[in-house]
Amino acid sequence: MVPVPGSPRPGRDRGDPASQGPEELGCRQLSPSASFSRWLAASPGAGSSPLSLVGWGGMAASAWLEAGLARVLFYPTLLYTLFRGTVRGRAHRDWYHRIDPTVLLGALPLRSMTRRLVVDENVRGVITMNEEYETRFLCNTSKEWKKAGVEQLRLSTVDMTGVPTLANLHRGVEFALKYQSLGQCVYVHCKAGRSRSATMVAAYLIQVHSWSPEEAIEAIAKIRSHITIRPNQLEVLKQFHKEIAARAGQNN
Repeated sequence: MVPVPGSPRPGRDRGDPASQGPEELGCRQLSPSASFSRWLAASPGAGSSPLSLVGWGGMAASAWLEAGLARVLFYPTLLYTLFRGTVRGRAHRDWYHRIDPTVLLGALPLRSMTRRLVVDENVRGVITMNEEYETRFLCNTSKEWKKAGVEQLRLSTVDMTGVPTLANLHRGVEFALKYQSLGQCVYVHCKAGRSRSATMVAAYLIQVHSWSPEEAIEAIAKIRSHITIRPNQLEVLKQFHKEIAARAGQNN
């Protein structure tokens, strides 16, 4: 019987030596034991200012092209994600993982998963890091989530190359903390639950545990080994960490 996406496999080896697929094009996977300084130094454009390289006009054109490329590659890479979620053996990837008593990190919450998330996982909040076109056909609308007793917060971020804004990281964390205080759960997702949503969950862990970005990423990677945090996503997490640390210092 073919496994259904979203059904975690207890006891399965978390290591994932299978080759990377289309979604990983141009990405660098972060291992928990990797050297962050070496990783960043080896990244294209590391230490260079985008403004000095292309100027404002070039930045706008680049962002437009990246958004267009993400749309073109969305369905091919989604099919790859679905394949990895249903295939048996070493290439299998669990659709989602529980990170702590409040937060689950995963791929698109397909309509067929609604009952499982609400009843089995006690999910009452969903943080959607996708743009609207990504969830239009396969996922619940905001109204459908509400009918199921779930509040959706959409923090649109471009697929593949996008970085959540600092403001959206704060909004997402406060949303998760609201449901934490109620003893309920939040499902945080993007397309594959690897990059945009992993960045959001890292921000949540930074605030909850006063961890550094590296510590938060490492903790997630121990549970969901195939996450990918890119250098510019790490940078926004460092900014988030500074703001949280500064706020804590003021309170003390």
